[in-house]
Amino acid sequence: MTRRQILLALLPPLFFGMGFTIAKPAVQHFPPLFMMLMVYGGIAIVLALTHREPLKTPLPAIIAISAFSVTIQGALLFWGLRSETMPATAANLILQIQIPFAVLLDVLIMKEKLDIRKAAGTALAVVGVAIVIGLPEQAPGLVPTIMIVAGAFCWSLGQVLARRYGRDSGVGLLKANSYGSVPQLALATLLLEQGQWQSLTDATWLEWSMLAFVGVVGFYLAYMCWFSLLKQCRMDEAAPFILLMPVVGIFTAALVLGETVSLAQVIGGAVILAGLAIVSGVGLPARRRADAPTGQS
Repeated sequence: MTRRQILLALLPPLFFGMGFTIAKPAVQHFPPLFMMLMVYGGIAIVLALTHREPLKTPLPAIIAISAFSVTIQGALLFWGLRSETMPATAANLILQIQIPFAVLLDVLIMKEKLDIRKAAGTALAVVGVAIVIGLPEQAPGLVPTIMIVAGAFCWSLGQVLARRYGRDSGVGLLKANSYGSVPQLALATLLLEQGQWQSLTDATWLEWSMLAFVGVVGFYLAYMCWFSLLKQCRMDEAAPFILLMPVVGIFTAALVLGETVSLAQVIGGAVILAGLAIVSGVGLPARRRADAPTGQS
């Protein structure tokens, strides 16, 4: 990876981590799928006004990518998190399985060769995530665990499909994803949730501010950078950087919510950075990428 690509790769986990932390109190007020509908609906409106270039990604691909990476993944993740037998620390740790899922699916779908150095760096970063989050004292329930694992698989599949079938730039892919997910999320929240109107009428300026932050930072900026990265890098280069999310989230919670940061979390963050240094090839001689641009067959 070039230095510019490494800097770009650091932005998605930064935005995802901050957005996820602020989403914790926000989702306590707004129904989860309804909140996602408002976020992606807002993104769809903004990009419809600012990004006039016609979408090149085929409609069936848009529907499939948005279904796996947004609607199905969101429903499974939030259903798993709602269970009383699923501690938050366990959920965060289990969710990181999306990284090896993404790398393996990229090998199968994109026919990429597995790079041993990058695989080793990813494994080391996963160990760092375990140190950062810590293992729960009580084992999580089987059913919510399966839901979160399935949600992680769906997100990973959606990202690989975006690499394989996406024909647009980073902002174009985000626009396509928002267009495809809005009708799906609308149907999902109508069928699976209640209290949507009450959440709107009861919301204070604080809830609206949190929703705006989650939408702009945690989704719009995060996915703008993420999809741009996927157009430039292999999945085994890009995906491991998402493992920085828990680290960013913990430090954001410390600054915004007043939570404390433990020595184990600092050590775990250092281990994650070491693993990402191996993945990105920091310290190796610079070389021009030989990979074809993403989306080409």
